[in-house]
Amino acid sequence: MTASQFPSADLAAPDWQRDFAEALGGFVLVEGTPRAVMRVLGWMVVCQPCEQTAADIREELELSAGSVSAAVRTLGELGMLEHVTRPGDRRTFHRLRQHGWEQALTLHFRALGELRRLADSTIDASSGAADERLLEMRDTYALLEDGVTSLLRECRWLGSKRAVPGTTRLTADV
Repeated sequence: MTASQFPSADLAAPDWQRDFAEALGGFVLVEGTPRAVMRVLGWMVVCQPCEQTAADIREELELSAGSVSAAVRTLGELGMLEHVTRPGDRRTFHRLRQHGWEQALTLHFRALGELRRLADSTIDASSGAADERLLEMRDTYALLEDGVTSLLRECRWLGSKRAVPGTTRLTADV
């Protein structure tokens, strides 16, 4: 599903945050990712306050306790969410982790390096018998691995240049 298949959220509408979470729920980052995980991720990107309990998330997105629990666990394992506590409060709060996008993408794209290393070791083991197909595989994954690494580095650099913390507006010198 693409962004153009969703109605654009009316940012002036009172439910723009929920609309965003619902729209993101229609996307799948990894094949088989439950829709609830994407909805929770969407909510955590736009919710106020930025720290939410499982009950807050469950109430806002009208999800079951099990769906919320599985979603925050999954997002935590991906490095997208962190769990925080407050003194005197027994509840656990969840919030987006700083650089969580970068960490999740790094984990996701780790396979590029693994596939390139596998192709390299196979080329070495072939004693010159490897043909163009394996060489092309190695070269393609090496290019992708380098490109993703550079993009993630640039993403972090751009993030450090934001004018207002928590926004995507960049300072004028970028």
